[in-house]
Amino acid sequence: MSSSGMIERAVINAGPLVALSLLEKLDVLPALFTEFWIPAPVYTEVVTAGLGRPGAMDLSAPQWRAHIRQAPDPDPLLVAELDPGEASVIALARTLLPCLAIIDERRGRRIAQQIYGLPVRGTAGLLVEARRRGFVGELRPMLYQLKAAGYFLADSVIDAACQAAEAPH
Repeated sequence: MSSSGMIERAVINAGPLVALSLLEKLDVLPALFTEFWIPAPVYTEVVTAGLGRPGAMDLSAPQWRAHIRQAPDPDPLLVAELDPGEASVIALARTLLPCLAIIDERRGRRIAQQIYGLPVRGTAGLLVEARRRGFVGELRPMLYQLKAAGYFLADSVIDAACQAAEAPH
């Protein structure tokens, strides 16, 4: 654990990868985590399904491909409830404890936390941590940029994130 108390290992889902890529902030991942993994189905979703969309080109670079990892087969519950990317994030994170699951979708986060007891962060939470450690500049413009790109971010979430980022720790 680092001095800030954030877990050093993470598994990341497609949504946050694309968001960071849109902001040209993928480099916060190696800055924040000693180890981070992209489950193979998530990588496929972003790079193959998202061909030509933000994130696809950035993530096809070798330094990101090195972080792809096969996930174990997810529980039937996960397969039934979540998309393959989220299911693989949770399945992989469970084998790497202590490990953070980086998921934006509310349902995926709830299942990760309540059923599997995993710590969860979303894109906004990652950016807050990156801001606190001085890896990124002002948060508000970045969060509004994501919102403009079609990410669902309530203004209350943006306000809370900006406050958290500037709070003394």
